[in-house]
Order: sequence, then structure tokens, then C-alpha cells
Amino acid sequence: MKKFSFISSFNYAVQGIISVLKTERNMKFHYAACLGVILISLFFDISSTEFMLMLFSITLVIFAEMINTAIERTVDLVVQEYNPIAKYVKDVSAGAVLITALNAVVVAYLVFYDKFASMGDLLLFKIKNAPNHLAFVSLLIIIIGTVGAKLLMAKKSGGTYFQGGALSGHSAIAFCAATIISMLTENSLITICSMGLAFLVAESRIEGGIHKVSETVVGAIFGICVAIFIFKVVG
Repeated sequence: MKKFSFISSFNYAVQGIISVLKTERNMKFHYAACLGVILISLFFDISSTEFMLMLFSITLVIFAEMINTAIERTVDLVVQEYNPIAKYVKDVSAGAVLITALNAVVVAYLVFYDKFASMGDLLLFKIKNAPNHLAFVSLLIIIIGTVGAKLLMAKKSGGTYFQGGALSGHSAIAFCAATIISMLTENSLITICSMGLAFLVAESRIEGGIHKVSETVVGAIFGICVAIFIFKVVG
């Protein structure tokens, strides 16, 4: 029962994120900007500190936008007619979002200005080949892509954001990690073991009645393709 409640709490939290994403235009922009910045960072020599600052800035903007939306909906629920205090509350919450957005712009300027200054050398830039950076970006894309796919196909596939749905996120992450391990190691035994563990993860989702075979296969293909694209094509 505790396990079910724990998973349910995550589902409710993700449902809140998806609800804001579906109803608020600004959140759609933030979602696209988040994915875009992460992908762009692959083509520049971004340090761990710079990448951390970018993620923190993006998270701060999204957090402020969600709080602003919650405050606005609460005010609309309580106040049915024009009220100067209600307007004041909405203006303050919107101002908080603006401050975080300006902070994100400043961070982006500090991180990318020098890198974009020499546009003539842009084609000569190489992706930062640190395996930990590539692996982290790959897994992050898997998570964002999985949530996006479940959002687009929620009505058709059913399920929740942590159980069931259009594709198996567990399978996608497992096979992505296994593919990354296989590309970083020269030991065939390690490759076989990692792929075997990924297969067991996918098989457990089917045995548990959480996903169909087709959903785990789609998740596995998605995870493998992302890992190969990041490490072999982009990298």
C-alpha cells in the first residue's frame, strides 16, 4: 500500500506539471526552451558549473511560472469580481516570474556570449566529449521525451506518467544506459550483462501488467536511438 501511495504522489505531481503545460502557453515555451538549451549545450565546450547554472536558471523560471499559475487560479476561484488586492497579488506573482526570466537571460548571456562571438569558427566547435556530460544529456532527453510522448498520447494509450502509457520510460532509460555502457567499454561481457539487465527491466514491466510488449519495445528502441545519436552522431 505504501509503494502504491508513493507512486501515486509522483503521478499527482507530474499531473500538475502536465496540467500547467497543457493550459499555459508560457509553460510550453519554457518546455521547448529547456530542451533547446540542453541540445545546444552539446555543441559547445560547456563546463559542469555552466551547465549547472543553466539547469538551475531553467528550473527557477519553471518553478516561478507554476507558482504564479497556482496563485492566479486560486485568486480567480475566490474572487469573482474586480478587486484591487487580487490584482496586486497577481501582479506581484507575475513580477516574480519576470525576475527569474531576466536572471535566466543574464545566465545565458554569460555562458554563451563568448562562444557565439566567433561565429566564423562555429563549424569548428566540437561537442564536449566528456562521457558523463553525454550520458547525462542522453538520460535527460529520454525523460523529457517520455513525458512528452505520454502527454501527446495520453488519451489513446491511457496509463499514468510513471505507470503504463504510450511507451515504457523504464525500458527507455535502461536500454539507453546499457547502450552507453556498451559504447564506453571494450569488454564484451560487460556489454552482454548490461543489455541483459535492461532486458530484465523491460520484461518486469510486462510481467507486472504495467506495459504491453509493444510499449516496452518502443521504449527500448527510443533509448537505444537517443544514446547512439548523442554519442555517435552528435559526438
